[in-house]
Amino acid sequence: MSKIKWMSVAPLLVCAALSLTSCASTAASPQVVYSPEELKSEAERRVMNARPGEIIVPYRVTPELVARAQELTRYIRSEYDAARILIEAVTDENIFGIEYMSTATAPADETVIRGYGNCLALTSVFIGLARGVGLDAYYIDASDRVNDIRREEEIIVDSGHIAAVTRTERGWTMVDFAGELPNYRTFRVIDDLTVLAHYYNNRGYEIIDEATRSNEEVAWDQVRRSFDIATKVRPDFSLAHNNLGVLNAQAGDDAAAERAYRAAIQADPEFAAPYHNLGNLKLSQGDLDGAVAAYDEAIRIKTRNPFLHYHRGVALYRKGALEDAAAAFERAINLDRDYVEPRNLLAQTYDKLGRHEDAARVRKSVRSLLSQRH
Repeated sequence: MSKIKWMSVAPLLVCAALSLTSCASTAASPQVVYSPEELKSEAERRVMNARPGEIIVPYRVTPELVARAQELTRYIRSEYDAARILIEAVTDENIFGIEYMSTATAPADETVIRGYGNCLALTSVFIGLARGVGLDAYYIDASDRVNDIRREEEIIVDSGHIAAVTRTERGWTMVDFAGELPNYRTFRVIDDLTVLAHYYNNRGYEIIDEATRSNEEVAWDQVRRSFDIATKVRPDFSLAHNNLGVLNAQAGDDAAAERAYRAAIQADPEFAAPYHNLGNLKLSQGDLDGAVAAYDEAIRIKTRNPFLHYHRGVALYRKGALEDAAAAFERAINLDRDYVEPRNLLAQTYDKLGRHEDAARVRKSVRSLLSQRH
């Protein structure tokens, strides 16, 4: 088993110029905040075949944890100070002492017992405690930096970065337990059902990640179930539709894979991963024009992704569009100087174009890169 890696991160507080109207209007449904009972009931209605205990509430906290939060804030008059105390208490080793771990999704009460969790888990602890003492607290998604997990033939994605925002007498204050908010350009308040979709999408990804790191067999049925619940909870949740597409492609069900990718695209036309995966699917089917079209859309969104340019080059190479293929491989190499695969095909392309000296130069660079790795 691989060792668990975690780290202590000081929570980051940022005052935000948001209004209640702007927050509510960006939420994914008219109702933003659900009580734990409301969320569970609504989710079970949407996931009609949910097994007993299968639906969790990410921000679920025990009465004992709420009582502890109330004790910490009992004599605090300022909502801002109360929020600050709870934020600091989450990671304070003398109070809750929860440490950040990038892949550790769990409900809030379980996270407290574990003593570690990812951005969603730590944020859920804060949300549960804050709401428990009467503060207005919401989840936010920094959606412009969705994490694309690159594999050779498919892209599985986990969630965007999840943080929190609370409204106090000082206005809106954002809190981030991973300290990454300065790296994000946009923030979007999300409703609790969307958070639940993120939870199950994360769990599906983590089952793959944990098994891979431990050299164990992936429980694909559990992975599929997690992604499926995410799409049932939020039918417009593009990340999980994309991931279901990958599983369908791996199972050899191309038609179901394409439906899932197109559902992801329809839900979020500015999400690059399903275009990329659709291109890979079309490439494997020999639909080279369809592959190039899908890669073009993905590159429109993720211009500096070297893997997109490489795969687009492969499709163009197979089409016989050698000049365009060479340009695509060159672009991929410029974006990732250590990327060997486009160099190999670029050398072959140069040879077919009669550019033998250029081909020799590229092959020499490949040998140099491989020798450095060994």
